[in-house]
Amino acid sequence: MADRFIVLALKKADSTDFSKPLDKFIANTYDKERGQFKGQIDELQTLRNNATKRLDKHESAVQMLLRYYDQLNVMEAKMPVSESEVRVTFTWQDAFDKGSLFGTRKHSAKSLPFEKSCVLFNAAALSSQIAVTQNLDTDDGLKLTAKYFQTAAGIFEYLREYIPSNIPQGTTPDLSIECLTALSALMLAQSQETFYLKASQDKMKDGIVAKIAMQTGNNYADAFKNMQTPGVRALWEKDWLPMVSGKQAMYHAVAEYHQALVAKASGAIGEELARLKHASSLMQQAESYSSTLTDAKNLRNKITKAYQAAQKDNDFIYHELVPDKDRIPAVQGAAIGKPIRLNNPASANFKDIFADVVPLNIHNAVSRYNERQQDLVTSELKKLTDNTQQLKSLLAELNLPAAIEDTGGNSVPQSLLDKSAALIQDGGVQKIDSMFNELPTLLQRNQEIVTETTRMMDDEEKDDKQMRQRFKEKWTRMPSDKLTASLRIEMNKYKGIIENALKADAIVRDKYNKSRNAMIVLSKGEVELKNYIPKTGSGNAVANSKAVVNIKRLIDQIDGIIAERQVIESELKSATCDITPKFLAALAADGVLQDEDISKQNLDSTYNVYVNQIADTISRQRDIETQLRAANQEFLAERQSRSGANKREETLSDLAAAYDAFTELTKHLMEGTKFYNDLTNLLVKTQTKVSDLIFARKTELQGLLGDLQQDLSKADNQTPSIPSHHQKAAAPQRPPPPSSSAPPTSTSSIPASAQPPAAAPQPNYAVAPPAQQPQYPGAPQPMYAPQGQPYPYPTQQPQPGQPMPYQYPYQGQQPVYPPHPSQQYVPMPGTYPPPPQGYPQYPQYPPPQ
Repeated sequence: MADRFIVLALKKADSTDFSKPLDKFIANTYDKERGQFKGQIDELQTLRNNATKRLDKHESAVQMLLRYYDQLNVMEAKMPVSESEVRVTFTWQDAFDKGSLFGTRKHSAKSLPFEKSCVLFNAAALSSQIAVTQNLDTDDGLKLTAKYFQTAAGIFEYLREYIPSNIPQGTTPDLSIECLTALSALMLAQSQETFYLKASQDKMKDGIVAKIAMQTGNNYADAFKNMQTPGVRALWEKDWLPMVSGKQAMYHAVAEYHQALVAKASGAIGEELARLKHASSLMQQAESYSSTLTDAKNLRNKITKAYQAAQKDNDFIYHELVPDKDRIPAVQGAAIGKPIRLNNPASANFKDIFADVVPLNIHNAVSRYNERQQDLVTSELKKLTDNTQQLKSLLAELNLPAAIEDTGGNSVPQSLLDKSAALIQDGGVQKIDSMFNELPTLLQRNQEIVTETTRMMDDEEKDDKQMRQRFKEKWTRMPSDKLTASLRIEMNKYKGIIENALKADAIVRDKYNKSRNAMIVLSKGEVELKNYIPKTGSGNAVANSKAVVNIKRLIDQIDGIIAERQVIESELKSATCDITPKFLAALAADGVLQDEDISKQNLDSTYNVYVNQIADTISRQRDIETQLRAANQEFLAERQSRSGANKREETLSDLAAAYDAFTELTKHLMEGTKFYNDLTNLLVKTQTKVSDLIFARKTELQGLLGDLQQDLSKADNQTPSIPSHHQKAAAPQRPPPPSSSAPPTSTSSIPASAQPPAAAPQPNYAVAPPAQQPQYPGAPQPMYAPQGQPYPYPTQQPQPGQPMPYQYPYQGQQPVYPPHPSQQYVPMPGTYPPPPQGYPQYPQYPPPQ
């Protein structure tokens, strides 16, 4: 498979030794004995040796490179490599350098960013090598190929962003921004090509395959443009640029071929031929650029065969004009292949070799930070404990909530509470109001469609009558009132359905108006229900008084504060923040550590949210304490009075009935909304039939009118007969006019042999060809489009170069055209699907039959 795709070579590295520099750094930082971390250093050395040796083309090798990269990543904050700290020199060769008498292109640096970039480059290059070893005949092989190319593209894209700010001193050409940009684009194009191969093997729809193929060509065009950038063009193998240039043309040809099949399926023979012709031209370009393109010959033969078959059908059957390629819509690409960005960590199951390595001054700073952290947590926890105990003491002093628990017969029945909860959960009166507000819009939309459709038929009938009055018996086509009779019956039926639906809407709204106030009460929950329902007995009246309600509300708030504080306490105790990376970064950047400022900033960012929450609960507690004392005084005064007349049972009955009405109204309104939407779909279909009929009738009218006017013109210009005494010889008879039934000749300029013409010479394009926009005349405006509710009204027009065929009875002389493959107009009416049923049960919307 390597002959299909481009693979990249790996960078080569010189050996380096971590032992002495790292051992010295750790010993000096920790004040430890030399060699104490020998095992970890040896493991790092082995990891580097394995990463720079000859690698197998296997996923495990990629993971090994990424594991070494991850280790370098975490080491950068612990053991900075530089001229003044850990003195380790890394030397790497340019991946595209083949060597010469003057040596090889190398670069050396005491820099972990440089080492990391070289390792990542090799991970991307190795991914490209693994990609081409997969079996493209299997689904798993295609998926793996695409994955590895996308991984390579993502790594190169990351390096392009990372290197400029982290390796300012420069490096080898293969790590230049221009080279990385080109390689990322190339790998992305190859991943998109793999998705095309999968779509083709899976026999996806031609429209989808065309979009994927077009994007493949576009991606190769982008890669070709970037690979020609000065400074990197000389890096590539000699056959790379021809292959990439050829692929951009070939996959654009593939896209045109599959889009031609889409056009064929829809009966657009002219467009099919134009696309096949363009595809043939692109294939000739592709093969002229590169002779090593896989599948090029088979594809060319397939396009040629399809072109010949389509040309033959067009010459003998359809006779469609073949538009220029610039006048057909461009195929839009579908980007499936996308770069896979690096994760952090990049390797699977990464573990830091030097997890325990922390400099001594960092360790001391962490200890001081932990002391500050503990002091802060202890202080805030004490605030929580003291204020919560203060609340409990207040409740005990006021004998709450025991003093207000004597409810007697004042409680709300559980069934009513359940109904209230269900009503609230289902949206309450707001939901009903919203659904009622939608109905007028839906109704108006349907009424407008009926009105506009009827007007269209009236206007057409008026025009037909005018022509009939003008030309009398010569106007021989079927009268409009007979042709549209069934359509008018259908529209009248819809008018009746809408009128009956209006009556049903009025009944539903009247029922809602009667129950709305009770629904509002149910929507307010248990506390408002208790206030609304009349009480029985003095105890009940006191227990459900305004003061009691306020006390219960305040007690609920107290319970909420206590529960909230329990959560805060738990989160406060468990909140942690690893300050070590910040200390390490500050030390690496500044050379000294100002841990006090960093510690304060970190403590604030970690614990300020809890400090503020605790302060907020204390503030709310003070307000609740004041309100609770006042409400308790009011409660003590109200316990001496008695309640008024009892209407409890009547109220409970009304509330229960309101819930039943709510469920019923919700059901009816949902059905009504669906009814109007379904009716809209049926009306739009009917209007489309009328619109198509009107269009065909207008075309027929123009043709018939032209014939009649031509006959009148001939009669007016007829030469008067010569008197017999002036005649010397009989005038010769005029030859008969040509037969109107003669078949039209093909307007195609393509030879009858149907051999695809030779491609016109075109320049090599480095980017994807610009999208060609069609230049066909604009389609007629839809016959109806209510403001704010655009409907897709398909209109049929004559195909380019082909008149619209007549479809209605006509006795006069008319030209005979061959049938067009697209859908023909047929006399109306037909059989239409029944519209949706109305509201069942209460009230019934009228059936449309």
